[in-house]
Amino acid sequence: MPTDKERLDFLQEWNDRKIYTGKCILRGSTTGRGWRLHESSQSDAIKSVRAAIDIVMEQWDKPAAG
Repeated sequence: MPTDKERLDFLQEWNDRKIYTGKCILRGSTTGRGWRLHESSQSDAIKSVRAAIDIVMEQWDKPAAG
């Protein structure tokens, strides 16, 4: 069974192949049916799989505005 590091390294290596853009994003689905970690051309997509996850984790911890 692979470790979490090996899983993330695999995703990073796949992203580094630049099959589409070589940038990824983690976000909620546009249809509201879950979440997506994928290679993307969106302006806020980044080169690091780990950083894409970190960004969402940091946002998750913030209290809701209101």
